[in-house]
Amino acid sequence: MDCKYRFYHLILSFLLALIVYLPSTHVLAVPENTNDWLKQATATIKQHEKSQKRLTIENVKIETLTISLKEISLIRSKSQECIAETESLLVKTIQDLKALGEITKKENPEVSKKRRDLIKENKNLDLKLATCNLLLIQSQDLTKSINQLQQAMIAQQLSARTPDIISVIQETLQSPIASWNETISFIKNQYRQKLLTTKQISLLTALMLFSFLIGVFVKRKWLSQPILAQLPSDTLSAFIQSIRCTLINAIPVLLPILVMLLFLVIALPLKPLPLITKTSFVIASYISLIVFINVLLHPTPPAQNYLVKDEHLSRKFSFQLKVLLTLALTNFFLSGEFKAGLSEQLYYSSRGVISVLLIINLVSILWLVRNFSWAILSRKPRIFLTLLLFVTLIVELAGYRNLSGYILGGLLGTLAAFAFTLLIYHLLKDLCDGLDEGRLDWEIRFRKALGLKKNSMVPGLIWIRLIIFTVLWGGFAYLFLNIWQLDDPWVAIITSSITDGFQVGSLNVTPTLLISGLFSLIVLLSLTRYAKKHFLPNILKHTRLDRGAKEAITSLFGYAGVAIAILVALSITGVKMQNIALIAGALSVGIGFGLQNIVNNFISGLILLFERPIRRGDWIITGETEGYVKSINIRSTQIQTFDQADVIVPNSELITAKVTNWMLRNAHGRITVKIGVGYDSDVDKVSSILIDIAHNHPMVMNEKSNQASPPKVLFRDFGDSALNFELRCFIYDIDQRVNVISEINYSIIKAFREENIEIPFPQRVITYPDSK
Repeated sequence: MDCKYRFYHLILSFLLALIVYLPSTHVLAVPENTNDWLKQATATIKQHEKSQKRLTIENVKIETLTISLKEISLIRSKSQECIAETESLLVKTIQDLKALGEITKKENPEVSKKRRDLIKENKNLDLKLATCNLLLIQSQDLTKSINQLQQAMIAQQLSARTPDIISVIQETLQSPIASWNETISFIKNQYRQKLLTTKQISLLTALMLFSFLIGVFVKRKWLSQPILAQLPSDTLSAFIQSIRCTLINAIPVLLPILVMLLFLVIALPLKPLPLITKTSFVIASYISLIVFINVLLHPTPPAQNYLVKDEHLSRKFSFQLKVLLTLALTNFFLSGEFKAGLSEQLYYSSRGVISVLLIINLVSILWLVRNFSWAILSRKPRIFLTLLLFVTLIVELAGYRNLSGYILGGLLGTLAAFAFTLLIYHLLKDLCDGLDEGRLDWEIRFRKALGLKKNSMVPGLIWIRLIIFTVLWGGFAYLFLNIWQLDDPWVAIITSSITDGFQVGSLNVTPTLLISGLFSLIVLLSLTRYAKKHFLPNILKHTRLDRGAKEAITSLFGYAGVAIAILVALSITGVKMQNIALIAGALSVGIGFGLQNIVNNFISGLILLFERPIRRGDWIITGETEGYVKSINIRSTQIQTFDQADVIVPNSELITAKVTNWMLRNAHGRITVKIGVGYDSDVDKVSSILIDIAHNHPMVMNEKSNQASPPKVLFRDFGDSALNFELRCFIYDIDQRVNVISEINYSIIKAFREENIEIPFPQRVITYPDSK
């Protein structure tokens, strides 16, 4: 089953990368001819200033103000870019003038000409900078005045009062038939238009019937396939399986509606869009949302619920959401195209009934959610929202329908945006968790391709998680501002801050450049890690370099890759090399004081990598520490003792202190085995046995190897109770020193017992004085 979902996982992975990459690709368009743009922008600003003086709440629409605000915002952003560009050119011009020096009497004509050109350019740049600053100030003032006018218009609209529900009911009861006359006339007018001919209606009916049969065939074909016994092990796979099963089940309904929509779009004009086409769009959207609710809460078998485990609770929640969607769709029709066909009394009464049902449904959903394990709202926020909904209903019935529509629409839009953002976030989080844990077959293969161990994390994935969180919830904040109609003043500020940056003291911070630099840093570090672990070793294994040289090259390649990645990321974020030089100068002062030891260890690490007095895997002794070199880092070296304890030794100590490396040139080394025999033993026989044992051991180097002296037996001294011998020999791998000595000791005790050679132990004779 994991293989079946691999394609969908890859698609979601591509969308994840696309989500992460899109914010970093936005670049402000720079006009080809700046002077022409300045003239055009100045004329546009003057035009808006003139029209702004004539604008009042009574003679302007919010849509007109929104268009003007977008034009002014574009001028403001380009003015900021013009100021930054002109200031940098001014600095360069002033530097060039200083480089020419003071004016002298016998100055070179070419130098004088260059000086005049620079002075002229400097004046032009001053004029350009002043114009850009003026445009920036004017655009800011216009933006402020337009925002104030928009807020005043919104406040006036929200405070407008229409007839309350009691008055509407009284007028309807007085003339019940008259309230339906406009509706009947509206329906007759729509029918008389006859937008579709009889042939077109017949063709549409045939196409819808044919598409329905195709949908039924596809559904039966799918249901005839064997059901997979294995269920998805993660949320993302369960979501994909739910989409497939639910779409296949709904395809006999979705396909005819899609065919009808395409037919109407092709057969009827698009401008103006006929009511029948609009209705088709709304119905298609409604059924698609119903299918989406089924995907989340009531999927078609064999798919199972993955958000709510309780089947009864899931069905109830799904039903409430479908009722909410139906009421919202009905309200949309009443407030949209059908509003013109309804009398005032019928419209207000219908809207009041729908508002009552809608708010009751929202309250029931609000208190139903508390039974879910993933419920976010606690008791107090639910009580507050419930009271707010009932207040909204009272406001609606009292006649303040714009205000109630604003509150209710804002709540519905916010809840929908929040639920969608939360769903996408959990799906992408589950995808990242799967990559870190390796739950599915394709995820395991992906981890193997990166050379990751069982419990290790995917490198750079933590940054992708952070970017996903920032982008998704930043997008939710943007939608929140749009839903509550705070987009004009606030979104303009936020968009300008994201694209053009904002000041932190004297530093200009541009979020888009920061995200681009962070993304490039992640990509370059991941490429460096992959090349260090897979690409470079495959190249170095074909060279004649020893193991230490290969490891040194690999380590230096990794450090160089990190340095290049940091420099590239800094350049993308807009950090200038002059600033880096200033930082380096400041660090040089710190190096002389607090960072002296760190730099000392850093330089010592480079010396260890180039000179290679020790290498990874060497058996060394430094001070009281003895063990194997586990890793050589840029600041310290990790040594693992024979007790499996890791000792961190600063690199400077390995350079300045005495270090014994048993494996510097090669892995060969000498061992010494001490043995004592009895005084009545044949010493020649003892020597012969020891030599034979050494020659017979596979790890001992003999005279045939021509790399070391052959094994040798020394008669060291006469002990108190034994004749003391030493067996000295060289072995191929000093790392096996303890094992070789142990095996030789086993062979010695066995051979001595076979030859009846005694290994004595210390004896003491205690003489007691005679007692009288």
